[in-house]
Amino acid sequence: MNKNEIISMLKLLEDPDDSVYGLIRQKILDDFELYRPYLENYHALSINELALERSEELLEDMFLYSYETRLESYLKQKDHSLLDGVLLIEEYFNRDVDTDLIRTETENIIQSIWLEFNDQLTGIEKVKLIGKTLFEKFNFKKFPLGDFKPEQLSFANCVNSKRYAAPNISLLYCVISQSMDIPLYPLALPGLFVLSYVDAELADAVFVEKNNGSVFYIHPFDEGEFVNHQIIEKYLSDKKIEKRLDDFGNMTYVEYLSFFFELRILALKHKNRKGFELDNADRIKEVFRRK
Repeated sequence: MNKNEIISMLKLLEDPDDSVYGLIRQKILDDFELYRPYLENYHALSINELALERSEELLEDMFLYSYETRLESYLKQKDHSLLDGVLLIEEYFNRDVDTDLIRTETENIIQSIWLEFNDQLTGIEKVKLIGKTLFEKFNFKKFPLGDFKPEQLSFANCVNSKRYAAPNISLLYCVISQSMDIPLYPLALPGLFVLSYVDAELADAVFVEKNNGSVFYIHPFDEGEFVNHQIIEKYLSDKKIEKRLDDFGNMTYVEYLSFFFELRILALKHKNRKGFELDNADRIKEVFRRK
C-alpha cells in the first residue's frame, strides 16, 4: 500500500457511520505499524474533529497492545532486569518519556558507586556507600512538604530532578542493589517503605529466634538510615497491626514493580485524574497477575 492509499484510508475516519469506522479501525489495528506514523501526524491530514478523536483512540489502542505484549515478554524472562521493568512502568504513565536518558542517568549513578566498591566491604558498608553516593554526591532531596502531586512518584522524575518520594527512592535503591549483587529487597510491610538486607544463613546464625531471613533494615526515605527491630515493632504496635516483624516476608523485585504500578494508579485516583492511565489500569494489573 502506497502513501496515497494509506491517506485515503485514513480519510475514511471522517465518515460518521460507526459501521464504516468499525471496518477501518480493524484494518488499521491489524497492520498498526504501517499506519502508526501517519496517525501520529494526523493533524496534517485532517482538521475533522471526529477523525482526530478517532485517530487518538487508535493510537492509544496501538500503544496498549504493544505495551501489553512487551510487559508480558518482560515478565516471562527468567532473570528480570529491574531497571528494564521500571522503564516499562514509566512509559505507561508518560509515553513521551526519554527512557534512554533515564537509563543513562541511572547508570551514571551506579558507575559512581562502582568506583568506590570492592568485595571486601561488608553488607552494611555496601549499603552505606549507596546512601553516601545518592545523598551526598548527587544531593538527592525529599520533595518539600506541601500539595502532593502523583508525578512525584515517577522514577524518571526522581532520577532527573534528584527529588524523591518514599516509593521511588526505595525503587532506586533496589535498581542499584540488583546491578551490584547486593541482596537488598523491599519488606512487605504496609505503609512503610523499608528495605531489608537478606541473608538467611547469616540471619540464622545471628538471631536465636525465628526470623524472616533479614539481617538488617534501612529506610531510604530518611537518607538510607538504618532502622532497628524495635522501631519497626513499635510502628506495628502503633498501627495496631497484629503481626511481628519477622512475620513479614520480602517482596521480589517484580512484586514491587506491580505494587509500585498500583500505587501510582491510586495516586491518580486520589487526585481525581482522568484519562488513559486509569481507563486501562485493570488490563495492566491483569498482566502482572498472570505472571
